[in-house]
Formats: sequence, structure tokens, C-alpha cells
Amino acid sequence: MVVGGERVLSETVLHHLLERSADVTVLVDASTGRSIHRWYDPTTSRLHLPESPTARAITFMHPDDLPAVLDALAGAAHDGGSRSTVARVHPDHAAEVGSSLMIVAHDVSASVPFGLLVHAWLVDFDAAALEGAEAGRAMSSLAEAAPVGLQVRSGNGSVSFENSRFSALVGAGRDEVEARIRAALDTTDTDTGSGAGEAVADLAVDGRSLRLRVVPTWDDEHRLLLAVASLEDVTSQRAAEGLFRAVFDGSPVATAVVDLDGRFVQVNDALAMICGRPADDLLGRGFAEITHPDDLAVDEELLAEVRAGRRGGYQMEKRFLHRAGHEVWVELTVSAVHDAAGAVSHFVSHVEDISGRKALIDMADSSEDLAYWATHDHLTGLPNRRYLDSFLTSNLGPRRRADDHLVVLFLDLDDFKPVNDEHGHQTGDEVLRTIARRLRSAAREDELVARYGGDEFVVVTTRARTAYDVSLLAERILGAVRTPIVGLTGDPIRVGASVGIGHAHGEEDPTALLTRADAASYRAKRAGKGRIEYA
Repeated sequence: MVVGGERVLSETVLHHLLERSADVTVLVDASTGRSIHRWYDPTTSRLHLPESPTARAITFMHPDDLPAVLDALAGAAHDGGSRSTVARVHPDHAAEVGSSLMIVAHDVSASVPFGLLVHAWLVDFDAAALEGAEAGRAMSSLAEAAPVGLQVRSGNGSVSFENSRFSALVGAGRDEVEARIRAALDTTDTDTGSGAGEAVADLAVDGRSLRLRVVPTWDDEHRLLLAVASLEDVTSQRAAEGLFRAVFDGSPVATAVVDLDGRFVQVNDALAMICGRPADDLLGRGFAEITHPDDLAVDEELLAEVRAGRRGGYQMEKRFLHRAGHEVWVELTVSAVHDAAGAVSHFVSHVEDISGRKALIDMADSSEDLAYWATHDHLTGLPNRRYLDSFLTSNLGPRRRADDHLVVLFLDLDDFKPVNDEHGHQTGDEVLRTIARRLRSAAREDELVARYGGDEFVVVTTRARTAYDVSLLAERILGAVRTPIVGLTGDPIRVGASVGIGHAHGEEDPTALLTRADAASYRAKRAGKGRIEYA
């Protein structure tokens, strides 16, 4: 369309800018002003139109704005090409009274006698202040400023508009892009014989990843009325997706992406291992298929609350059904993923195997057992951090004897993470149990061995009178840890430890003593691993 010597876009730009189709598209007989056909979905459109698709096409516009609309329709019918204008929506036909309509009319008489194709969008800005040529220029400006490339083709396939972004993106790949567009427009739906709908293709042009989307509009005789092609640079998106995929697949934390129907969309190997199934076997399955029937109702109820936006996520203990037939206790953490509009689009689930913890709790059938496991680590059976704090507080208090030589050896395992990453958490847990047994054997009866957390252990002794005594104990411990672990995998597993040593100063606070020893172990690791550093 040309207005005052300027080429003005008045095509389906807002379909792309607003990422949705027009609220209504009407094929109009310009000789009578009546509808020949109407494309209108009452479930998604914000317009409320009469049921009859052959009612006068202009009834949903405000009466005061009809002259401008009729002028645009008449101009398109008389001169050919396209015209655009704006109008207020009729109060009887809009969910948002006072909204404006952006209206675009295309002459399609070459395909349909007296045919005009009219698109109408409800717009949120004050479009009523724009009229005629101003409206057309407004749409051209919007299209030119769009973050995607836009190209509009008429019914005969010729290009009637192309913004500068499209030209810049297509670059040396114009021949390929043009071929893809023509192929999309030449495709026929084998079931209906009609022209195909929206087509999407990914292209590589000048080292960039581009996504091409072609949206055609057809008449009832399956003839092309017009087509809009958009071109988007998704290079950074592709790079981010590749990074996410690498992190997701390689994560030792069992993780899944679940759609709104509860089906697995993405699953990593860590989760597949817990379920005893290949990751590909889980894709497309509903989580209900691997959930114990007694746990399903609670899980589905909580997920429904997240889906409805009443909570952001939830955490629960439940049982998975292993492929081999046994139950696997897990701790499930679910969080919602929202789309650009703020609606829940997916869920992300993190799963931790707590079978070992559950087994120990089930064994605690008396209050004495429960008290014991409150101060001992469930995985290794060693005293835990709570027990260690109590022990140090007692031995560093006012009743501490002057000739006591309390020394803390803080062990941070070296190269343990690759064991988890390569062999899985179950193998990693068995390695920790083996290290715990070895440390207990290397220490004397009156020396405390505790699991501080994760892959960190603490040995406390009051027998070391000299630096030589401390170094002997440290070397004995390092030797126990360094010995290869066999029988868990095909090859021996080798880990080491970096040791930080802290001597108690008077009635020193236990936390301060452990902090000093921990810092020393960190220095030992930074200095090359398998070393001893004094606090």
C-alpha cells in the first residue's frame, strides 16, 4: 500500500508482534458488505460476535467510527492492495469496553470476486487517536521495529512488504529462505486437500541459527489469499539450550521436566538410574506410571495446586516403582516453570534417593534407637555433626584437663565428585561407607571418627602429645583413604583426602576450632590434594 508516496505496511503484523492471530478475520463481499466466511474462535477471541457468520461484517465496530472503516474498505476494493484504519469496538461485542480495533483490509478480488479480507485486532494502546494513513504508518513503524524479520506476500506469491530486520537476517541465505517459503506455500494437507497451515523450519545462515515461520491464509477454494513469513535469530537460544542440555544430562542430581499433564518431557540419566529404566523409556510416560498407588493421590493433589497457581511448588516423600519390581523411597521437590504471560507451562522435579535413610528409620523400633540415629549418620553409621559438636563442647569446656592435647583432623575427600558423576549416587554412597569403615579401623578406640557432611570427615584425638604423633595419625588415615576400592565397578575406584589439622587453644569454641581445621584442609586441596596443612 502507498500513502503520500510512502510504502506503508497494513498486513498481519500484529499476529507476530502480539504472538497470536487476529481476534477475527472476515472475508467480505465488497458489493454487499456481507461476510462470505469468518475465521473466529470464541474461546480465545476477546470479541463477542453474533453466531451468524454471514451478518454484516461491520456490526462489531462503534457506529461513530464506521465512516472511516467504510472508506478503508472502499479504498481497498477500488484501488486494490491494502488499507488500514482504527476504530472503537462496539460496546456489545467486546470484553473490554473502550478498547480499540486495528483493522486491515486486503483486496483479494483476483481470487474471490469482490473479495476483501479484513483482519481486526483488539489493541491495548490508544489507537482511536490514529486514522487512515496514520494508522497504516503506525503499523509500518511497529513492523519495522519488530525484533523479528517480517515479510508479507500477496495471493500470487509476490512480496508486498519486507522489513529491514528480515533483509539483514536473510543475508546470503535468501535463496534457501525463499525456497523454504515457497515449499511451505506449495504444501497441501493430504487429508483435506487444502493448503497447509503454519510451517516452521530451522535454518543455518552465515553462522547463525534462524527460525523461519510461514503463516498462510487460504480461501474456501484452497487458494492463497496472503502469507506472512517471520524470521528470528535463535543463535543465543540454541547455545543456551545446548548448555542447559549438557548441564541437565551431566548432573548427578536426578532431574526431570514434566508437562502440565504429568508426562516426562526431559529426563536425565540420574533419574533413569533410580527408576531402573533407560531415559528414553521414561519420555512421554506419566509420572503416575512409576508412582506407588498409595502415594499417587497426594502427589496429584499437590501438583494440581501448583498448576492452578495456589502454590509455587512442593516437597514430599514418595515411592517410585523400580523396573525390577521393588519400591524406591525418594524425596521429591517440584517447582513450577512459567511462560512469558506468567502461566504455569511446565514443572521441574528434583529427586533424591532416600532408601537408605528410610531403611535405617524402619530399623529404629524403640526410643533408644531413635535417639541413637539422631546423633549418628544414617549412611555410614558414624557419629554425625550434632554428636561431634557435643563431644567437642564437653572436651573443650572448663573441666578440660591441662595435660589434654585435643587435635582435630578435618578430611575433605579428593576426586569424589567424579565417582558420583561417572558411576551414580548408589556407588558414591558405597564409597562413603567404605571410607567410614577404614577410618574407624585406622583410628584408636578412644579417638572419635565422625562424618561432618557430604564427603567430609573429622577425626578427633587427645592422645597426640607431639607433632610427630599427629603426623603419624594423619599418614595412617591418608593411607586408609588412598587404598583403591575394588568390587564396586569394573575398575578400582581411587579417591584421596586433603587434611587440615587444628590444635585446640585453651577453652576454644568448637565452631572456631572446626573452622580453622576446615580452612587448612581447603589450603591443602588448593596446594595439590592429598596433602596435610596445619591451622
